[in-house]
Amino acid sequence: MKKKKKKIRKYIRLFIVFVVVLIIVFAVFVTLKNTVLKPSFLKNVSYDNYVSINYYDIYGTHLNFKGEFENKDNLSNLKLILKDNDKEITIPWEIKENNNKIEFTTNDYINEGINLESLTKGTYYLLVKGQAEDEDIYYPLENNTEYNNLEYYTLTKNGKNNKIDITWDNYEGNEILKFQIKNTSLPNDVYDITIDPGHDANDTGKLACSNGSPVTNSGLCKTGTLYKESDVNLALAKEIKNQLENQEYKVKLTRENEKDTLPTYGHMGSATTANDTKSKFNLAIHHNSSGISGGSSYLKGLELYIANDSSLDLAKLFVKNITEYANTQTSPKTQDKIKDGIYQRFFTEKEINEEENPPANKSTNTIYYYAIREVGGIATHAYNDGRYDNLDKNPYYNSNNTAESYLFEMGYLDNVQDLRNIQSNKEEYAKGVVTALQEYLK
Repeated sequence: MKKKKKKIRKYIRLFIVFVVVLIIVFAVFVTLKNTVLKPSFLKNVSYDNYVSINYYDIYGTHLNFKGEFENKDNLSNLKLILKDNDKEITIPWEIKENNNKIEFTTNDYINEGINLESLTKGTYYLLVKGQAEDEDIYYPLENNTEYNNLEYYTLTKNGKNNKIDITWDNYEGNEILKFQIKNTSLPNDVYDITIDPGHDANDTGKLACSNGSPVTNSGLCKTGTLYKESDVNLALAKEIKNQLENQEYKVKLTRENEKDTLPTYGHMGSATTANDTKSKFNLAIHHNSSGISGGSSYLKGLELYIANDSSLDLAKLFVKNITEYANTQTSPKTQDKIKDGIYQRFFTEKEINEEENPPANKSTNTIYYYAIREVGGIATHAYNDGRYDNLDKNPYYNSNNTAESYLFEMGYLDNVQDLRNIQSNKEEYAKGVVTALQEYLK
């Protein structure tokens, strides 16, 4: 009996030892898993020679940097790189060198720069690399702005997304910029694309009659069917949403039905929804009016309004595909035109001088339409900082992480030819928008 009890106690002790070992192993595993192991190459970074970052901003799908540094080591073959232990990704940049002083930008266009959609899973550090006597030298980046870390979700592709955390990290007390890229799925409140059907139930926008007859002072047609721009905008926006969702994108409408009203700058407003939902693109859908009665105005066709300092790559694709698929044309309007169908509307000196409210940070290089300017934050020189009594403050006026915005005037409702095409060809107008985005993102 005593031998049996000893044997039992022995097994109990072994079991206890086994459990303790398991707990220790598990604790070590968890610790290692939660410990960020710094790559070995960070030991070779020259922390006495910082690159000063004076501006950085995500606009749409691209990240842009501007900065300066002294080339103290007389490095040759200077490059801006994203680096991990195994590979380096060279980032195109534009530099100006004066003696040993280097000024640089990743791109002069706000919608180009580092394409965040192209980055793959991993941990990278953004550095300036050069050579001195065949030795690689790395300079780290130093944040000289009022902004801090950035968070970016890639567009949905094959049902998957990446989350990119861009953080001002440190290595042994030295500042260094890290890109942490992980596979994820979009949170419930994050979207790929926002579509804003212009106007709402309280502001119907332009009115037009189906046969070109004038709209009466009471807002009715003497003959023909009355069309409200707000309703036409919504119908097309819903079709674009449907086609984008068929491509597996997650899409948010600023309003869902004809009776909806919404604020401009409040939560989920026409100018804020895209950024409230971390969308990469904001598509503001509108239709135009010439103000000429009779329904046969020479003004008709597509006008696409874009932001300041923008590459035209996506804008050209929008114009090309919409006009081809919807069998329409670009507008003959010449004012503010920069390319067939593409426009940039800035404030005029007269409009600035007539300002009745406290003066804004506004110039003749400031985009006129809030659906572009105020959505784009610092990239598009948004200025609604709350100084206006009749407007809520734009919470994103000073943001450096915003959607890329386009304002579509799809056609002229008071041109009978345009109106008929818009009403009968809605699916093709939408197809033009969606196909352009698909081509651009490929």
